[in-house]
Amino acid sequence: MNVSKDVAGNRRERRKEETRQRLIEAALSLMQEKPFEQISVEEITERADVAKGTFFNYFPTKEHLLMAYMQEMVEEVYEFLEQLHPESAESQWEVLRQVMRVIAEHDGRSLALTRSMFAACCHNDHLRQMVASMIEEATQHALMGFQKGQATGEFRQDVSARDLAHYAVRLYRICLMEWIMENDSTPLPELVEQTLEFFKPAFLNQEVRK
Repeated sequence: MNVSKDVAGNRRERRKEETRQRLIEAALSLMQEKPFEQISVEEITERADVAKGTFFNYFPTKEHLLMAYMQEMVEEVYEFLEQLHPESAESQWEVLRQVMRVIAEHDGRSLALTRSMFAACCHNDHLRQMVASMIEEATQHALMGFQKGQATGEFRQDVSARDLAHYAVRLYRICLMEWIMENDSTPLPELVEQTLEFFKPAFLNQEVRK
């Protein structure tokens, strides 16, 4: 095995990933200053301090850059979920609460950025479809948690697990929309926590609520 070639190859891969991340970070920085549709590829490459043509070695369009960033965030959330070991967790509600808290901490880091991303998703079919897929995937994960919770008696059984999952995800989306539109002084993670706590009795088994 040629060690020097392996080292050189690893170095190239690290540099490629560093450049890719610089482009993403540059785009996110610009999105805190103005809407995504007003940002050009040239502005992104200037902010990232790379040649304009370099951009297209990583992303076909600036929308693909945003999609890559969103996918990275999704992967981070599911890595966090795995660390909670939901298959053996004592409380599925606590798993749901912690995951929503992590998502809210991410979305709540910058109101300007989150607004810009929301507007971009509204104006682009591919981004909108990606968000729809992300919501469906999140609902499926929540569904598994509610199914486990119903099996252990934690959650009410007069409502289907799918409906419980749907409404839990909807609660987060309502909180996010309120925070984006009304610029609530309450931080998004706190707003989500308050909302989940208020509606918690609507999800629990009546015996657990007592």
